[in-house]
Amino acid sequence: MLNKLSIPEMAIQQIWAEQDFAKEKLRTVCGKAVKIEFAGWHNSGSGPDFKEARLQIGEHTLFGAVEIHVDSSGWYAHQHEKNPVYNSVVLHVVLYNSGKRLIQREDNCEIPELELASVINKTPSTSETEARADLKFFGELPGRCGVTAVEHGAKTLKKIIGHAAEQRIQEKMQLLLKRWNEQNSEELLFQLLFKSLGYSPFAQVFEELAKQYQFSELRPLFRQSQRTTRTLVLSRWFGACGLFSTEHTIADPSVRHEFLQWKTAWQELPEQPQVSQKFSQAYRPQNTPERRLLGMFHHLYCVANEGLLKRWLLVFRKLSQFADEKELRRQALSETEKLFSTPDWEVWQKHLVLGKSKQTYSSQLVGKDRQIILWANAVLPFFLAYARYENEPELEKLLYRLFMILPAEASNSKTRFMEKRLWFSELPKSPKLKLNTFGNRQGLIQIQHDFCRNFHQGCVRCELPGLLAG
Repeated sequence: MLNKLSIPEMAIQQIWAEQDFAKEKLRTVCGKAVKIEFAGWHNSGSGPDFKEARLQIGEHTLFGAVEIHVDSSGWYAHQHEKNPVYNSVVLHVVLYNSGKRLIQREDNCEIPELELASVINKTPSTSETEARADLKFFGELPGRCGVTAVEHGAKTLKKIIGHAAEQRIQEKMQLLLKRWNEQNSEELLFQLLFKSLGYSPFAQVFEELAKQYQFSELRPLFRQSQRTTRTLVLSRWFGACGLFSTEHTIADPSVRHEFLQWKTAWQELPEQPQVSQKFSQAYRPQNTPERRLLGMFHHLYCVANEGLLKRWLLVFRKLSQFADEKELRRQALSETEKLFSTPDWEVWQKHLVLGKSKQTYSSQLVGKDRQIILWANAVLPFFLAYARYENEPELEKLLYRLFMILPAEASNSKTRFMEKRLWFSELPKSPKLKLNTFGNRQGLIQIQHDFCRNFHQGCVRCELPGLLAG
């Protein structure tokens, strides 16, 4: 037996990823037969090591995460039993079973354990660097879909991606149509914009905030001076989000003075509602909730006179004049930038986090990448639903044109993963595949959702290669 201390956990992850063991002999330490229908996607971030696995253990089919350790004791050594993030784990895989304790999750559910020592085909690497490199290389190999895509050409793949993109935007539109009569359409647009502006760690908080302080309630406040309006609106938002509850030492006197002014205004309100969730701390300083709230304020200040719905409809009326695709794209980006521009006088252009010193350069509160995400998650779905509901086919055509020509949003883990799986540029005579449009990126995300995250298929039984083969 190898010395446990000499084997890095990454080496066991590599063995599981490559499924390099005798699968027909697999049994849990309790004696139940194990069939691996899909080993899951390797997770290099926080949380379980492999996500979205499909397993048959005994008579039960299990869907969920797989956690890997060299020894059984790793589960408790890493305190996974206290972390609800690991409540998705359905199998604990180890090289050696110590047999001392049953494996329990934070929700007190016992999970089966699988020992690999007697079934592996090769001795695990003792070099973490080597194992990490091999695991990374394995993760960058194309799937069966990627090999099939190269065989049938980029044109076929782009057609599939185009269909997926259209499906994605249609699904978003249909979800909104179901909600259309539940509330005022302008309030729905306000909620979608606020949520999309919120960045994933606090999107739900911002959506709740939009429902708590509706646009119709805030709009009259914008009839006063900008300074007064700013205090009235930001005091409500910051207060409801709990941003006044923590003591901050703010070095910049202009920011400190205004922050204290907002805090006083909040304390003087007769009612002080709070959002139900707290902000997650998992965000980059550039995307702090304080900056995003300021960004939303400037957008509302820009549109408050005409109203949120009417102001966006005026933008589309202007864009409808452009037949040339390049000019339409240029104008759409220009109009969006106007709607979300940060005034030169805004001190928060140089501030990222309350209590921290200001940065040396200025940056827009709502940058170009976030503006594109607003188009994807709020503007296009909402106005497609609006056009369908109001029977405005010309507006609908314009929106689909914009969907296909707007620039791509910044790449993320989903799109980077799909680009690796779907196209293997290292193969002989394999051309580079350019998926640099808004619609293409949305299509990749939809394919990832429909196929790669499909528990009932897994990679082995995936239908995508068949679709690519025609």
